Amino acid sequence: MTLSSYLAAKIKTEKIDVENYRKRNIFKYDMFTASFDNLTKNKFIRPLTTLAVLLVILSSCKSVARISDFSATAADIDFNKYSAEYKGDNVPSWMAETSSEYYFEIGKLLDEKDLSDIIHYALKQKRYAISKSDAANDCIIGKRGMVANEWSSITGVYYKLNGGENRMQVYVKTKITQDFTGGWKENRAKKVGQLIEQTIIAFGN
Repeated sequence: MTLSSYLAAKIKTEKIDVENYRKRNIFKYDMFTASFDNLTKNKFIRPLTTLAVLLVILSSCKSVARISDFSATAADIDFNKYSAEYKGDNVPSWMAETSSEYYFEIGKLLDEKDLSDIIHYALKQKRYAISKSDAANDCIIGKRGMVANEWSSITGVYYKLNGGENRMQVYVKTKITQDFTGGWKENRAKKVGQLIEQTIIAFGN
């Protein structure tokens, strides 16, 4: 089975229900849009209200995610450092739910296109739209809009293929736009990274 047919079958069997997902996970978005719709029905006032609301949202954010915050190439990532922590005796800090990073390595090789397809798949499953996919720099970046615990988030996935060692290394970093109210702690990078890792393993079996 080719990777494309494997991923297509996986998506089909998972039967993702987008409407149910929104009802479960985008409560903040629904509350915001409902309040906004009730705020004004006047077509002349609405554009001004939109601008005012957006300015309030942005001014209240304690952190803002921008693609410019992310490295443009995997060459900027210290894979040796993360590999040493991965193999060490102590649990790495990027495994914690309070972290915004994740790393894994696996003793097998896929060709770059297959790995890229799996990364695209994992990001899209986590509701990210692909903003950048740069095979020359081993980097894929996705951006996601509002969900229950964030206004938006950006996740960058960087990878390194080691042909001589028959090994792949993957580093994931997430940054979110979040208001002053905060929210529950979760490692978004870890969720994306684990899905990439699980898909690589499953495809090879």
